[in-house]
This record gives sequence, structure tokens and C-alpha cells, in this order.
Amino acid sequence: MDAGRHPNIKLLTNSILVGLEGQAGDFKARVRRLPRYVSEELCTACGLCAKNCPVEVPSEFDCGIAKRKAIYSPFPQAVPNTYIIDKENCSDCGVCAEKCPSKAINFDDPGEEIDVEVGAVIVATGFSVYDASGIPSYGYGYYENVLTNMELERFLNASGPTRGHVARPSDGKVPKKIAFIQCVGSRGEGGESGCQYCSRFCCMNAIKDSQLVKQHEPDIEELTIFYIDIRAAGKGFEEFYQRSLDMPELRYIRGRPSKIMEDPETKDPIVYVEDGEAGQVSRFRFDMAILSAGAVASESNKELAEILGIGLDENGFFEIEMKYGSPLHTAKEGVYVCGCAAGVNDISDSVAQGSGAAAEAERYVAKSRITEVKEEIAPLDISGPPRIGVFVCNCGINIAGVLDTADLKKYARDLPGVVFARESLFLCSDDGQKRLQEVILKRKLNRVVAAACTPRTHEPIFRESCEQVGLNPYLFEMINIRDQCSWVHSTTPEIATQKAKDLIRMGVAKARHLKPLDMKTIPINQSVLVVGGGVAGMRAALDLEAQGFKVYLIEKDGRLGGVLNNLTRVYPADLQAVELARTMVEKINGSRVEAMASTEINSITGFIGNFDVSTTNGDFRVGTIVVATGADLYKPDGEFGYGRFENVITNQELENILHDTKGKIQIKGKSPDTVAFIQCIGSRDPEKNAGCSRFCCPTTIKQAIRLRESGINVTVLHRDMRTVGAKAEEHYRRARALGVKFIRYTPERLPLVSGNGNRAENVELLELALNRYLEIPADYVVLAAGMVPNKASTDKIHEILKVPLGADGFFMERHAKLGPVETTTEGVFLAGCVSGPKDIADSIAQGSAAAAKVASFIARDTVSLEPTTCVVEPALCRACGRCVEICEYHAPSLVESIPGLMVAEINQALCKGCGTCASWCPTGAISAQHFTDGQINSMLEALFAGEV
Repeated sequence: MDAGRHPNIKLLTNSILVGLEGQAGDFKARVRRLPRYVSEELCTACGLCAKNCPVEVPSEFDCGIAKRKAIYSPFPQAVPNTYIIDKENCSDCGVCAEKCPSKAINFDDPGEEIDVEVGAVIVATGFSVYDASGIPSYGYGYYENVLTNMELERFLNASGPTRGHVARPSDGKVPKKIAFIQCVGSRGEGGESGCQYCSRFCCMNAIKDSQLVKQHEPDIEELTIFYIDIRAAGKGFEEFYQRSLDMPELRYIRGRPSKIMEDPETKDPIVYVEDGEAGQVSRFRFDMAILSAGAVASESNKELAEILGIGLDENGFFEIEMKYGSPLHTAKEGVYVCGCAAGVNDISDSVAQGSGAAAEAERYVAKSRITEVKEEIAPLDISGPPRIGVFVCNCGINIAGVLDTADLKKYARDLPGVVFARESLFLCSDDGQKRLQEVILKRKLNRVVAAACTPRTHEPIFRESCEQVGLNPYLFEMINIRDQCSWVHSTTPEIATQKAKDLIRMGVAKARHLKPLDMKTIPINQSVLVVGGGVAGMRAALDLEAQGFKVYLIEKDGRLGGVLNNLTRVYPADLQAVELARTMVEKINGSRVEAMASTEINSITGFIGNFDVSTTNGDFRVGTIVVATGADLYKPDGEFGYGRFENVITNQELENILHDTKGKIQIKGKSPDTVAFIQCIGSRDPEKNAGCSRFCCPTTIKQAIRLRESGINVTVLHRDMRTVGAKAEEHYRRARALGVKFIRYTPERLPLVSGNGNRAENVELLELALNRYLEIPADYVVLAAGMVPNKASTDKIHEILKVPLGADGFFMERHAKLGPVETTTEGVFLAGCVSGPKDIADSIAQGSAAAAKVASFIARDTVSLEPTTCVVEPALCRACGRCVEICEYHAPSLVESIPGLMVAEINQALCKGCGTCASWCPTGAISAQHFTDGQINSMLEALFAGEV
């Protein structure tokens, strides 16, 4: 929705690229706008056309579960919210044209071709979902109660065909037992129609859905996930997986089912599988089976690749030019890829890659950057008593599945000051916002209250809508009846509805006391500090310098390159690490980036737009900061004989050996015959690091292949092999083909390393399928140590910049999915492993992403400050200094207002509006704007009095 509302973004929906000519910086793209047969300018999305259309066909958006009309809106929150005619299925009856009050129907719409001049091209075409009917043994398309993960998503969705209820297609009953079957069409399953790679998102999606179905349908008794490896390889993913193990209804069975049969009488799916741990073939009866279908390349990729002049890889995704180790470059200069166009990514990586591709493209379009001109909108007359409008969002099962939203609307209508109340299906949608704006103008509202989802993600949308019609955005109040009512009290709907009434009553009470606030602007310094000279920091610096910005790059070590300097080859590109490091350092040295090695930060003061930086190599001022200080590797503390046996080493120590011996596989002058790797050292352990470090499995495979090619026998002992993505899984298969042995262990029965004197000789472990102990001889044992925060640097930067740290000790992003390189400290951004473990390619992409976010700030001359800050009433201040002492952000200070008279003053650019100083001020001289004592007291009075 943000893209659809942005004044500098022109959406060309229902359109395809048919030609591209020219070169980077000067492309001419030909776009064919397909006929919609409905005017975007005239259509009001009233729905009368679809209501009267006699033709029904399966809905693509609902995966064929539900029907749509021949004239339809693609989905409830479509942007633009304009209907379209499916000419292939249209009966040409003309009813839609007769019923359309705005005369938007045009059956003769020919479409059009337009030429667009652009400086760069970004391909973000996503992926298609594997057709599960390609595996006949699973019965998809034949057995009614065998569904795919995407079909289940539509069942769970509030706008889906069942409004969020899970029901068996065969009889409409709520299933008691559900099976999830992983790797359908991925990792070699599905024959020619499937793929060899891991689709990356399926494991986490199944775990998420297993919890959601239980929340939506509490009567579900049993949930089973059949899997090969649980690939929870992302920030917070392992912790989410571990929490799922506490669900009494959920069990995991390691094994890929061979077939699914159907009981012809009950329509129950019967799953046949060899339990990989029990070592026996079993059959399980379920009410419903969900096939976790993987991602495949879109069939349209081939035609688009020819138009763009770029290649496709062996899997049909757009080919990446890995020369620079970046997942964003194609072989054609000026054409970039992001998200799932070049392979499978999760949401956070796709968002980061989208920003990163934008940064790469900006080098060709920075000179044509649009100057933002804000349209002047006449403010509405807000004089007189409060005229409050209350809007209650239905949001399907998310809210209305628990709360009686019709009753909430009726209740709100009778509250003092409320002149209008409405219930909306999706209040945050484009249509919902337009209707809200119409009501503000028609009913002359001077206050607006929305009872919907969390303000953390949705409040900016509503504030912007209010501002667009002239209502001050701070005369808007948002109430979170989803997170605070329907989600947490789902089993007690009556109590949850009453709580929602209390919150609405309190919100209305506060709205009556709201005052308009105005944003202030301050000049912004258009230079950048990048802290950390590894791949992420260097990439951010190069992308920003290419756009003409002044960049200071500091590195505490004596040379740039970071961890690349100690690696041999970089997966999955299989590049020489030293060459990649040399290439990037040469680019830095040949640019205008002011790179300073052997330099550390002394202090940073100031605020967004104006940070004063003091380093051991000089002082300067910048407008924004990118933190790219990387991470450390876990140092084993005696685990598996490390420190006691001289031949028990870490993966980084092995990497150093391979690096120093320049291709000769010799350890201490001798080539070993056998090497055993032990995975998850310091990772997936609540006592050390609860998360998965993500890079360890691919690194082990890279090293194992190198050793095996030299004739060394290699065994990898693991809990799950987490080789997510196309190339990593390809390397895994190659390692197995070369004879590398992979044996699984569990955290309850860890491998035992034994030896004689100071040398390890054997690794003993329980082989789960055989249920017997194996003794593996090993000349060397390599511990795959995970990533941990660089505590010294993170603690220092946390103290200086107030960037919050997560429970894992890494820096916390503003939003795990939607803001992976942003922080809650304005003007400070993250890149690379400073926010969690990543591989080289993902770190480079994040460096570019951070550069894009920085450019969006410093490309302007000024920056706007949020007005919900604290202010001082000088007449009440006695200059006690308590506010100065307690403020974590150093916003208050004591200044001389008149000679000899000191008062507190709050720097609006530093203040976060937390209100701590206001709550501690002994004289009440400080107030938090938008959260004043009067506003808070009115809410409390409304709560305890039971009425406004």
C-alpha cells in the first residue's frame, strides 16, 4: 500500500515488459499495458458489477478453493483497488456495464504500449509454487483432503473462503488430526517437475501454520510434521522452532512419506512413511494432509530473460553475476535482481535485497533524483467541540473471529463526543482509507479513533490518510484490539469484547483531549560514517560514494577486508576469498571514500542529520551512520576435547590452515587420512547461543569437499544439515556424491571424542536409525563453531548510539521482516553480521540495503522530527537536573534562560518521547506531547468510571 500511495512511484499494474534497449543509465523500456476493460480513473470499487455478474470461475487468489466472478477485484487489498474483466470467461452479457454507476466499463479497451526512459532495471518477479500433482503418489488433485500449504494459507486468512476457519473440503468438518509433509517438489522430490534445491521457507511455514491452525481451531488434537531436516536457518527461527516443541499437540517425525492413500468411506488420508529414527515403516491416519510445496521458477522467466539480455541458471531463475560475490548483479550492467527472482529467499532477506538493488540502481539515477514537493493542503477547521469518528476493523478471524465487532461499533456510537461509527472489513486497505477520508470530510470530523491492529505498523498509514484531507495527523488515536484483545483472549470472546469496549472508551476519552502537533525540520549533513571495513561496510561505502555522498569508512584492524582475509573460498559462488577482498579494497582505494584503518571511535554525540564523531584518527560530522562491525566466532570451552587434544580444532582454524598451505591439505606437516566434523558448536544451545548460526553447515560442506577431493575420508556429525538455497543444497549433494558421510546426532546424546594423551583418536556416537553406537576413527576433529556477537564493539556502540540489543546479544532491527537494516535510533542503520549470523553474499546485500536507506535520508536537505517528544514549561522548572541524570538519550540539558537563571531544555532531535523525564519531574514542568497528564488521566478516569 505504501508503494501505491507514494507520490514518486508510478504503478503499471496488469502490464508486462516487452522490450528493453540502450545501456545502463540510458535504457528505454517498452511496457505493454494489457486491457483491463475497466477504467482505473472511473472505477470506485463499489462491487455492483461483480455482484450482478452471472459467471463464476475458480479464484486464482484462493487457489481454486473459492469462486470469483468474470469481473472481479484480484484480492481484497489490491492496489489499485480497481476491478478487471476476465475476457476469456466473460459471457459478454453486458450486465456489469448496465449496473456500473460510474460508467467505468469499456469492452473495447485495446490496452496500450508505452515507452519509459529509465536508468536501471530491477527484476523482482518472485517465484511460482510447485504443482503438487507432479507427485502422483501423494494423491493431490484426487483426494479431497490432501491440500497444499498455499491452500491452507487461504483457509487461515481472514479474507479467505472460510474467513479463517480450517475445514475439511470433503465434509466441511474441523479436522482433529493434520499432517504436514515437507519437501514436496524440493530437494529432489517430484521428478523432472521438481527441483534439487531447498525451498528455504517451507519448514518455517509449516511450523507457523501448525501453531496457527491450533489457534484458529482449538479442538484440533494432533499435528504431525514429517521432515528430512528442519531448516530453521534465520534470525529467531531456531528459537521459534524450539518453542513449537513445547506444543503437546505437535510431533515431529523424521522421514519422507512414500505415499498417501485415502479411506474411500471417511475420505481420511493415510500416510505411509519410514520413520528415520525408529527404523520402521508405519502408517498414520489423518483428517487432512498438507503438502509443503516448494518454490519453482516462473515459466515467464525465459521470455523476460531474453528481453533483458540476461541468462537463467539451471533451475530457471535469473542468473547472478557472482564476480563480486553479490546476489544482486546480473551479467548486464544496470540490470539487477532481488528477492526470489534469482532464487528462494525469506521475507527479511527479500526486503534487504530489494533495498540493496535500489542502492545499486541509484548510481545511474542519482543525478535525476526527484525533488520532493509536498502538496499544500488546507487544514480543516477543528474549532468547536470534539467531533469524533470511531472506525472498527473487522479483519476477519484476526479480530472478528473473537470480538463482536458489530457490538463494538454500536457501543462506540453512543460514547460522548462520537458523531460517527463504522465497521470495516479491512480498514488499512486502500479502499478502507479512502472511505475514512470521505467520512472525515462529509461528517466534519475533528478527531479520529481506529480500533484495529498494532499502531507499530499501521498507525503511519492512518496518520497519512488524515493529513491528506487536512486533518492534523496527531488528532488521530489508534487502539490495538487485535494484539491486546482477540489474539491474547481468543478462548474468552465475551471477556475479550468487553476489554475492547474498555479500550475504545479510553481511546475516545483521550481523543477528546488531543491537540494538533506539527513536525519540525532541521538541516541534514549529507555525509555518512560507516563503522566496520568488512564486506558489508565496504559495500555500503561504495554504493553511497557512487551516488556522490561523502563517506568515512573506519576499521579498527590494520587493513580492510574483515573475515575475507582469513578465508579460502566463498560459497555459494565458489570464489577465491582473497580475490574478492582485493577487488573490493581496490575499489575503495580508487574511490573518494575516506578509509581509515587502525581507527576506533572515541565518542559520537548529536542526532540524526548532525552526528559529531570523534575517532583516534580525527573528528568530523556526518548525517547518518551505518554499523557493520560484524560478529565473532564462538570459542569452544573444552567441548569435545578442544584445548585438551591438539588435533581438535575449529572450522576457522581449519580455514586458516587451508589458507596458509595454499592448497596443500596438510595439518602440522602431515596430510590426515580421516577428518570428522561436529556441527552446532556454540549454536542451538540455550546456555550459549540459542539461535542457528546459518553459515556453519555450508562452510563445513565447502571444507569437506576440499578435503575429500584430496583423498581424505570425511564424516560430518550433525543435528540437521541446514543448506538453504540452491547452491548450498547443490554443494551438499556433491559432497555426498564424493563420499562424505553424514550422520545425525541429537543434543540429548552428543558425540564423545576420546583419545590417548594429547591426541584425539575416535568419535563415538549413537546412530539413530541403526540404534547402535558407532566408533569413527579421526586424525582430526573439526568443531563447526557458530557466530556470536562481538561483545566489545556491540556494547560500546550500544552505549554510544543507544541502538537496542536483542536477547541474543546482536543488534535489534526496527522490524525483523520489514526493516532488517533499520534501527529504532533514527539515522543509524545496520549491515551484515552485526544483527545476526549471515554468509558473505547476504552481508554484501545488506551493505547495499543500508546504503539505500541512508540515501533516502541524506538525499534531502532537511529531516523531519517526530513531534511526540517531551517539552519543558520554564516557569515550573527549578533546574534540579533530575531529567538530565535519568535520560538515556541525553536529550535534556540545563541552560541559562536569563543571566543567573538555569532551566532544563530538551533537544527535540534527541528526545524519543519515552516520557521518563516527565514522570520523574518533581514540579511537573515536563510534559510528553501526545501523552500529556491530562490525556492519560482522562483514559484512567474512563477505565475506572466505566464511562466517559
